[in-house]
Amino acid sequence: MSMADSTVNATVNAITTNGTVWICEQVSKNPRSRGIFFSDNPFSYTLPVLFVQISLVSSLTAVLQFLLQPIGETRFFPQMLAGMMLGPSVIGQSAFLQKWLFPPKTFYISKTIAFFGGMMFMFLIGVKIDLSIVAKSGKKAWAIGILSFFVPLLFSSVVFFVAREAIPPDHPLYNSLISITFIFSCGSFHVTTIHLADLKLLNSEMGRLAISSSMVSGTISLMVVSAVITHENIFSIEDKTANLMGLSLLVMITFIVCVLRPIMCWMIRQTPEGRQMKESYILSVFLMLIGCAFFSEVIGQHVLILPIILGIAVPEGPPLGSALTDRLDTLVSHIFLPLYFLYGGSRFNIFLIDGQTFVIVQVIAIVASFGKIVGTILPSIYWKMPMTDVLALGLLMSAQGITQLIYLQNGLNITIDEQSYGNALIALTWLTGVTTPFVKFLYDPSKRYLSLNRRRTIEQSTQDIELRLMACIHSQETTPSIINLLEISNPSLENPICFYVLHLLQLRGRSTPVFVDHQSTSKKNHSQKNYSEHIINAFRSYEQQKSNNVVVKLYTSISPYETMHDEICMQVAEKRVCLLIVPFHRQWKSNGITESTHPIRALNLQLLRTAPCSVGILIERGTLNISHPIANAAFYSVGIVFIEGNDDREALAYAMRMANNPIVRVTLVRIMEPRKKNKNLINKDPDGDLIHRFKVDCIQIKRHDYKEEVVRDSVEMINVLRSFEGCFDLVLVGRRHASESCLFSGLNYWNEYPELGPIGDMLVASDSTFDGSVMVIQQQKRSGIGYHDLNLDSGVLSRQENLTIMEVPRDK
Repeated sequence: MSMADSTVNATVNAITTNGTVWICEQVSKNPRSRGIFFSDNPFSYTLPVLFVQISLVSSLTAVLQFLLQPIGETRFFPQMLAGMMLGPSVIGQSAFLQKWLFPPKTFYISKTIAFFGGMMFMFLIGVKIDLSIVAKSGKKAWAIGILSFFVPLLFSSVVFFVAREAIPPDHPLYNSLISITFIFSCGSFHVTTIHLADLKLLNSEMGRLAISSSMVSGTISLMVVSAVITHENIFSIEDKTANLMGLSLLVMITFIVCVLRPIMCWMIRQTPEGRQMKESYILSVFLMLIGCAFFSEVIGQHVLILPIILGIAVPEGPPLGSALTDRLDTLVSHIFLPLYFLYGGSRFNIFLIDGQTFVIVQVIAIVASFGKIVGTILPSIYWKMPMTDVLALGLLMSAQGITQLIYLQNGLNITIDEQSYGNALIALTWLTGVTTPFVKFLYDPSKRYLSLNRRRTIEQSTQDIELRLMACIHSQETTPSIINLLEISNPSLENPICFYVLHLLQLRGRSTPVFVDHQSTSKKNHSQKNYSEHIINAFRSYEQQKSNNVVVKLYTSISPYETMHDEICMQVAEKRVCLLIVPFHRQWKSNGITESTHPIRALNLQLLRTAPCSVGILIERGTLNISHPIANAAFYSVGIVFIEGNDDREALAYAMRMANNPIVRVTLVRIMEPRKKNKNLINKDPDGDLIHRFKVDCIQIKRHDYKEEVVRDSVEMINVLRSFEGCFDLVLVGRRHASESCLFSGLNYWNEYPELGPIGDMLVASDSTFDGSVMVIQQQKRSGIGYHDLNLDSGVLSRQENLTIMEVPRDK
């Protein structure tokens, strides 16, 4: 059961009788020591040694994960390596470590905790599973899910029958082969989801197809493999005993579905929307889990069976599913689960392996993985998917994980011997270690939107066509700001606006990302609509007030922050959006206090790198976040800081759209160096051409203004920006500017927020006196691969970076 099973240290008395090893070891009545000051050796007691084991395996796992993650390795590979390295094959060979860190008496406790952690982990798997995915899966997912199980099973079964002819019936591998064949042929929803999350592909098109397909494959695998491992010798059991076991399992499943699930649904109904679950409810669910695990053992089933079913019965997502995962996920994943891998590695002994059995098991594993790839490729080719995506999907479906490890653990000493277990563990580890880096290399979800040849910018769009904008909202508090910005953008019959609103929610309490189209009135989306109900009502009300001038389309995306940018960029590309508006990660309250959210900042940085359209970061300082900002003022004052470059032109093009609004006053402030003051700007460069258009179109309207400020260095430019205090409700600025300008010398060293550029950063800095809102705009100026490598350490462009200049035709 542990390292002591194969090698017994010198301090332990071992007696072998009839092939059974009896270990006699002195055990202290007290599991914890009194301390070194009482001359106690902590390593002679169970509790300190257990703490060291948990710390050792968790630390080694973290180090390996840090080293291997950059090449595309997912969590399972370093976890499995850490367990095997601490086993009797590597570090466990040391007599010193075996005596003090891995004594036999501690493994009874650590094994118990490991099984408890495995039970909790499988329960959380069930909590995150949404069985409705199976029903919603299309024909493609069903075909891939079914074939990715039966094709590898067919291929590996051929090898199984050939290998059995070469193995004598009394060989231990003879009886283990059938279980190993089924285990390597099976699929797992959670294994696929973990690999997708680690590779940051959950929101990709391939990721969604892989999740649906693995749900189908995993459901079939769970039923078939469990029957094979647990009941391979069913015919040797008395019919009455087998019937009672099956009947008891059916009764417990019925009890969970008909009694425990309604109780949990009642708990959710008793929790007000937006509130956290009561601790008594969480404790009740935990007691249900312990009770189900106990009855699994009572009726003769494995301890993990009923906890998995209970987890599936828990309503996924907030408030109950998210509350359970928030409280248990970190403890189980980083403390208990590494201990489970340590226990799995302790049963692995490389010195028991011989060449013949090793080759046979590896061949079965390779053939099964090849069969999964073939089973995935066949239906994918029928539906004409790109070959690179198909191959990546096949490799992903063939990757192994903790589910297969649990199957091996369940079969150990029932149908699988220790030698076969070691061979299977090697195959499980190296196949996953080879597969996932290839998936990362082959599939890049950003290629779909980075390869767009047509640029989506406001500068290129003409005034008389529909302007397509998209806004991301993280909380309903930012809704008034976005609505007021939309009002300022001048939606009218001559300049209509199609406005897409994407409500972003963090994925909690479930494994599968959810995307909801609120234009659909289907009842199946009713539960998701509750998350965005207030936002939907606000925008629907505004759309009715501005009938025929603006069309608002609302969506909700529930996904991890790490992959949320892929979902946003795909929607931008599909909707052909010109400007993506995202909120700044810091929010200013009425009392002057700011709130900062790191995941939102990381998301904004990713969008600046990869968005296939222009991006505007809105820093709301209170001037937009009121019910009717324009009703109480004659004009809404908008300022534009113009120096030079693509981003400044994009900001000016957006302001020129606002200038047509009769209640908006636009002031263009051009900051120039003395050497450029006397240059004739007209027809010389795109900057001068666009400014000329502004003068011709807007200055003749008395409420608009144009100013030129000649400055010699960054100090004078800062003084100009400080003069904006109390002048503007909203200031539009570009993010990037040419680095050779002396106006920005030294500013990069004081840039607190590189995503805002030097001008935007100065306006919202902690020592700034400007109290209006700011919108920092970056124009999408590159197409194809490489755009996402944009350096965000600075808002200043280097001279080596080639700029794509688009001439704006003058119509006047």
